[in-house]
Amino acid sequence: MPRYGLIVDVKRCIGCYACVVACKSENHTRPGISWISIEIEEKGEFPSVSRTYTPTLCRHCSEMPCAEACPTGAIFRNKTGIVLINDRQCGCGQSKCVEACPYGVIFINTGRKRYFEQEESPEEIALYEAHKDGIAGKCTLCRHRLEDGKRPLCVQTCPTRALLFGDLDDPESEISRLVSGKSNSQRKSDPFQHGSVCYMEL
Repeated sequence: MPRYGLIVDVKRCIGCYACVVACKSENHTRPGISWISIEIEEKGEFPSVSRTYTPTLCRHCSEMPCAEACPTGAIFRNKTGIVLINDRQCGCGQSKCVEACPYGVIFINTGRKRYFEQEESPEEIALYEAHKDGIAGKCTLCRHRLEDGKRPLCVQTCPTRALLFGDLDDPESEISRLVSGKSNSQRKSDPFQHGSVCYMEL
């Protein structure tokens, strides 16, 4: 089985929100809920001001505080290392996983907001069926795409390649070569020396 990893290079992220739009389009999350967000940090004073954008999504932690807090055992890790939520077991009504997540990236589906005031579109009706009330949801790294040999759509969509995903056990994959220090990539920042990268190993 592959051993997946994800690199987020904040020096490459320009805050275009392409990953956010791609995630919502692919996973049909409810209005007001997005499984990936952009954290913005500004430093300095005019005229010397800098702004950093950080894509934030589920870290698929090796130690899972959300799973430890879940009273129904609905949160689990699959054989490829992806942390998932079993919809059939979820629904305790206590939001324990939301409170336990240190990154604030688990959401409970509640209410019935509309994108358009007049009426619900067929797409909205379908997404409410897919994401039922009281059920927790979060990034799955587009598991359904991985099963088809594709990358997560946020990674595929990023125009600056700030998101990098791949199999760490494949010595020829770019992410594996970056982690091992063997990459010839022309990235402007060395992710493991300048602290510009969030690196997740699943």
